[in-house]
Amino acid sequence: MARPKSPFVWILLAAGGACALCCTGALGLMALGLFAGDDSATPGAPGAVPRGRGDPGEPGGFAFDAPQGWKTQADGRFILEWDERGDTLGVEALRLPAVPGLDDAEGKLARMWQERVGADWNDVKPNPLVMRRFMANGARAFFTAAVVRAKNNDRTFRVSLYLVEAQDRLEPLVFIQSFMTPGGLGEAMSASFSWNTSYARVEEALKGVRGSPVGLPLVDDPEVVGHFIYGSSTSAQWVNTLTGSTTMTAVSYSAEYTFSPGHAFQYKYAGASGQVGAMRFGSEDDQGTWSVKHDVLTVAGAKRTRRFLLIGAARTPEGKRTLYLMPEHPGWSLSPGAIGQNGELYVAAD
Repeated sequence: MARPKSPFVWILLAAGGACALCCTGALGLMALGLFAGDDSATPGAPGAVPRGRGDPGEPGGFAFDAPQGWKTQADGRFILEWDERGDTLGVEALRLPAVPGLDDAEGKLARMWQERVGADWNDVKPNPLVMRRFMANGARAFFTAAVVRAKNNDRTFRVSLYLVEAQDRLEPLVFIQSFMTPGGLGEAMSASFSWNTSYARVEEALKGVRGSPVGLPLVDDPEVVGHFIYGSSTSAQWVNTLTGSTTMTAVSYSAEYTFSPGHAFQYKYAGASGQVGAMRFGSEDDQGTWSVKHDVLTVAGAKRTRRFLLIGAARTPEGKRTLYLMPEHPGWSLSPGAIGQNGELYVAAD
């Protein structure tokens, strides 16, 4: 039986960004206590002004090269706006003061997000689920993102926060995606369809981010070891407007992976779908070995081999360990739509 796709992925609702910015105009964003000179900034930390193109970077190998075509503001922010079939799309990038230490990067990102963005944006949800990725040079970064609303005009923005490892500190970067349509009619709904489009410019800018150290695994083997479960259950009721009769359809499934310290795994899947009372059931199991290389988890089973893009191993708000995986498919991508549609959040059963 073919495995049904999950219609509900809560990661995008739980994730958030941190920037503590107030929005004015199409993309004119005014910083509130985030740049160098803020009393809360770390003494001696680098300022918020990004380095220019070709700059060798700061101690620890960190640099953020200005993307070509973006406008550099007097305070060091980078801004790019363009017309898309009559609508105005934009992306803004800025740096925040560095955070000392590489330990507990996920906790530091969550605290920064809650303290900064929670104070200045609406619709900010607590306890973001932190994802991971490599920068272009192989340095690790921890990141999270969310759609939020400006307090002064209720417009919708998508905010991302990245913490890039750099020697003995974490370098924060904020990306803000915006959307504006003439007259503002239906802007919130239209904006939701624009994030994948403007995210392509974010990805271009990320190519100019360099950090250190490099060569570290994105997820350590001990983080993979354990018993993890991923599942979903949804139903829909249908009413015949002529006869008044009702029917109900449902999709329910669960997948389980047990990864041992010796790199053996066991897999179980069970699912059901169709009209209630006439459901179709299916199951599958497999076992073999697992391995992590770069940012890919490979499970080589006796029946088939699966590959997953690793995009996180954070903890849930309740403290449970997770593995956030994206099954292999053409054009692996970290765009909002790809993560929301293809991401699978496995939660530890123990």
